[in-house]
Amino acid sequence: MAERSGLYCEVRPGGSTAVVLLHGQPGTSEDWQWVTPLLDERYTLILPDRPGYGRSGEAATGFAGNAAALVDLLDRLEVGKVLVVGYSWAGGAALALAADHPERVSGLVLVSSVGPDEPTTWADRLLAQPLIGEAAAALTIGGPGWLLRRPRVQSLATRRLRGRPMDAVTALVRLSRDGTRMWRSFAVEQRALIGELPGLARGLGAIGVPTAVVHGRADHVVPPGVAEHLAGSIPGATLELVARVGHLLPHDRPEEVAAAIEAVAARAGRA
Repeated sequence: MAERSGLYCEVRPGGSTAVVLLHGQPGTSEDWQWVTPLLDERYTLILPDRPGYGRSGEAATGFAGNAAALVDLLDRLEVGKVLVVGYSWAGGAALALAADHPERVSGLVLVSSVGPDEPTTWADRLLAQPLIGEAAAALTIGGPGWLLRRPRVQSLATRRLRGRPMDAVTALVRLSRDGTRMWRSFAVEQRALIGELPGLARGLGAIGVPTAVVHGRADHVVPPGVAEHLAGSIPGATLELVARVGHLLPHDRPEEVAAAIEAVAARAGRA
């Protein structure tokens, strides 16, 4: 465990290649629990709670702010280059890191990632509005989490649910422990999604490290076309569209995510 900056971080020592796993929005480093067993002992895994979430002390921020916080963490950990894996919203943070601090990135894996050409919905724009967005996030995210923390509801869920539905309940309960902080962080990141995402387009063509884009064909949160645009805009990037799976790739297809990380690590090693 490490908390050597404002970011809480778990470090799992392994091989010489350091891999940073950035969770989505909302989330914590525990969201990688299905992927890490497939990588343990062969890579050094760095699992931060991003700004505004989990056990990290820093306030939520945008893509550039997440990249800067990660650089600060790497400096404190005395880690140089890392292979960066960004899931969902954090794919934007990974792209910002590659654009602003290319000397720190040995490879990129973008999992169900947002992208500059992503069409924003009315719900995205609503959640990005000051006050209104925070209220909406509190109702849609904070409310179910509060309900699921009730002992009787948890007892019922434990008796009746298994597999993915129970995992979803567990994740919501874990996130709701942050109280108002979690949904406020979500609202901050929604504003960054609207305000900062288009600007990431300028840096895609300059990314010079091995990159893999992995996306579910049935993803209704971030359309597969976003992944196709990312792979087509980043020189040498590979694209894998996984059949019969939606947005939750680290949970539903951890083997596909681990394989993409291994492929990028191999390409980075040869480079």
